[in-house]
Amino acid sequence: MDERKIDFIVCVSESICCEECMRYISDLIIPDGYRIDVLTVFEAEGMTKGYNEAMQESDAKYKVYLREDTFLLNRNFIADILDIFQKNDRIGMLGVAGTDVLLDNGDFLKWNIGSIMAYDGRCIKDHFELRQTSATYEKVEALEGTLIATQYDVSWREELTGWSFYSVSQSVEMKKQGYEVVVPYQENAWCYRDNAIINAEDYEKDHSQMQKLYPEYFPTRRMGGEVEKYRENGRMAEQMRELLTRYVEIHLYHDLGKLLERQRYNWLPDMQVQEVMNLIEIYSLEKMSTEKVHCKWFEMNQWKEMYQSYRNMRWTLLRMAYGRADSRISELEKAVAAGEISKDAIRKTANISSNDTSDVFGCFWKEKKEMPLVSVVMSVYNGEKFVAETIESVLNQTYSNIEVIIVDDCSKDGSRQIIEKYQKKDRRVRTILMDQNSNVCVAGNQAFANANGKYVAVIGHDDIWREDKIEKQITFLEEHPDVGICFTWIEVLGENGVTISKEYEQLYHMMNADNYTAENWLRCMILNKSNWACAPSACIRRSVLDKTGYYRYGLVQLQDYDLWLRLLKTGEVHIFQEKLTRYRRFFEKGKNVSEDNARTRIRDAHERQWIHYSYVNDMSAQEFLTIFNGKLKNPTAAQEKEVLCEKALWLWEGGNCFAEDMFARLLEDEECRNILEEEYGVGLKDFYEMNTRPMLFDDSAMDVIKNKNTKLTEYEKRIEHLEEKLCKS
Repeated sequence: MDERKIDFIVCVSESICCEECMRYISDLIIPDGYRIDVLTVFEAEGMTKGYNEAMQESDAKYKVYLREDTFLLNRNFIADILDIFQKNDRIGMLGVAGTDVLLDNGDFLKWNIGSIMAYDGRCIKDHFELRQTSATYEKVEALEGTLIATQYDVSWREELTGWSFYSVSQSVEMKKQGYEVVVPYQENAWCYRDNAIINAEDYEKDHSQMQKLYPEYFPTRRMGGEVEKYRENGRMAEQMRELLTRYVEIHLYHDLGKLLERQRYNWLPDMQVQEVMNLIEIYSLEKMSTEKVHCKWFEMNQWKEMYQSYRNMRWTLLRMAYGRADSRISELEKAVAAGEISKDAIRKTANISSNDTSDVFGCFWKEKKEMPLVSVVMSVYNGEKFVAETIESVLNQTYSNIEVIIVDDCSKDGSRQIIEKYQKKDRRVRTILMDQNSNVCVAGNQAFANANGKYVAVIGHDDIWREDKIEKQITFLEEHPDVGICFTWIEVLGENGVTISKEYEQLYHMMNADNYTAENWLRCMILNKSNWACAPSACIRRSVLDKTGYYRYGLVQLQDYDLWLRLLKTGEVHIFQEKLTRYRRFFEKGKNVSEDNARTRIRDAHERQWIHYSYVNDMSAQEFLTIFNGKLKNPTAAQEKEVLCEKALWLWEGGNCFAEDMFARLLEDEECRNILEEEYGVGLKDFYEMNTRPMLFDDSAMDVIKNKNTKLTEYEKRIEHLEEKLCKS
């Protein structure tokens, strides 16, 4: 046994992915006196059998077992694992992620400790949302199988013939031999995994084997719906890939884009399907661009070649992001310079290849061009705690040609003094002091009216921008004149500045969306009755804002939602897929105008009903048929009066009180009466019956809402009481 040697063992099914894995292994820093080798196992019957074959061939004391799609980001990886192993000879195995409760793993595994950066086809993220270890390492019950390092050889259980549970089994076997299994502290994730999609193939068979091998950990029980769900998703994904391939090979990109947009709410957990969406987004961006560069992969006939070309570019950019030398970088730079690859392709791929692209990828698209004036508008009310930090994040932007218009809505704290200090400090800052307190719409409209820029960027008095936020948005908007407004992905912050994940998980996912056409955004926002864009991330083309108008004075809860709907009718929208905006939310009651309480829930419902009525009522027949395609009661509806009936029915089914007025007017028209009767089976008696249902503005409905809100308040008080008891205990 060679105690100065480390062998990397890789099971290989796709050689090109393995080659990329090798690039990262070759970049590792090797401590003096040590050497490494790589053992590859091709076409193994299963992970355990492949690992056993390589283990028996190896004479190294230390072995690192890793998947072919795992790329080592930590160049000091070898020194780090040696330090742990050599300081504690009871540690038999370590991995980058694990679980401290094995009994919870009876079905799908629930990892909760460590760190793995993973790519899911859309972006790079901490895939498992794990907690970091509290010390140099932490003992666990089982390891996740992305990467496993050992200092003792224990045979892998070849009864597990599939690709699941092998790491859990090996963890149990190590512990049976008296060794500890640990997850180390990782200041930054040690590795990146290129495919984080769950594969349910052979899962049930391996699970049955685990029940036989370790009944004390895996009680006998039938695997149910979860596995079948993943299997069905796998079958659907395969069918989708076949369909997508046909579309791509005959260059039906527009039709393909429409197909993918319709899949938004039933998105398959398949990386390749999601990467097709990335390619189509690049194609769509180029159509809107002033450059009109056609990427070379769109001219290829074979999907396989196109996909690999895209994947190679993504891998190259990833290596740039982590400071790795690569011969492909110069090739990519030449391709961009020659117009073979567009800036949009680079920009989109860079956004998904690294969490921070501020410096690494700038050379591909930063040019000395005219810097149009950007007006940054901010409404302030009692914001002294955060407003200085917000203003600093604006003034420190890499894009310098800005004016900052701050409207103070009669703050009662020290906000005005802070704002005035910055006005004296930086001539780009202008302040407007309101005579009396109003609301965010009045203050916001004052800022809009005084803005002189070609673009208008919105920020709240407690939000924060990354320093390159404006530069990236303006660069993009200048290159894409058809785009009227550009948003960014967000981080959600609590009052203490800590990033919130679980508490606002739904909000986070809604506002970190993919890119779609304006038409599809309208469908999302109207049919789902929800806001999918974050105001402090918005940068708006002034010409578009002037065309649509500003905030409506009658709104205070959903003024942004209403404005986005109107803006979407004038041009395309783009989501910059980097977290360039930090959006602050408060848990403490009374801190947010839009906090969830009885009054705001009622106001939210009132405003939402008026917005939907107003918007749908003003739609032309063609607009309505386009947006509501697939949602019509009568799929053949085409005539204007048929569309009027569809509008009334949609509002009515949503409990919108304005539907009553619309129905009453339709029933006065004989032709509309006949359409309702013949095509929808709705007559006068049906309307009379429908009209007995409580609507939102009715006293009876208000009583129902009041009772529900009273119960919610009671529950909230109970939760607060329990939290207090827990804190004391």
